[in-house]
Amino acid sequence: MFEDDRPDEQLIALAVDLLSKAGRDGDAEAHLWRAFEKAPSLELYRRLCKAAGPAARDKAIERLQSRLAREKRSAWHFTADLLVSILIEEKQFEKAWINVREYGASEGLKQRLAQASEATHPREALMVYAARVDQMAQLGGDDSYAEAVALIGRMACLRGVSEHSAYLADVKARFGRKRNFMKLLA
Repeated sequence: MFEDDRPDEQLIALAVDLLSKAGRDGDAEAHLWRAFEKAPSLELYRRLCKAAGPAARDKAIERLQSRLAREKRSAWHFTADLLVSILIEEKQFEKAWINVREYGASEGLKQRLAQASEATHPREALMVYAARVDQMAQLGGDDSYAEAVALIGRMACLRGVSEHSAYLADVKARFGRKRNFMKLLA
């Protein structure tokens, strides 16, 4: 969807505010739902929840999930990223991980989910972090190596000492030729 196809959220907000001030809360909510159906966004989701309460949350999540089920699978889903963002905001991490496995998500969003759910889903967070470490090590450069080392440090808190030592030995074996990376790991 191109930016031109998306309804102007400022105009929607203005219309909803005017309808609410006129005492037409039902019309305001209906207007929000139509806008959300046409071009869902995090801001419209927040406005729906504010206007319609907790029931809107569940209904919006359901609608996004059914929309995803109907969409043709592609390398990247705006709807999937939006759904996962909402689930992170609602601290529904189990559902977020299920949707990531089912529909995928952007790398940045996976990182955000991993950070937000480390305490409840350490295994999933470790997988995301390990993939990022590999990516940064392969990319090379001091900044990439520094990011990889920071992630490895973060990973140490999510698993046992022996498991982390084995992981670190594996990283060193795979990327041993990258001297600057090895210096940072030492």
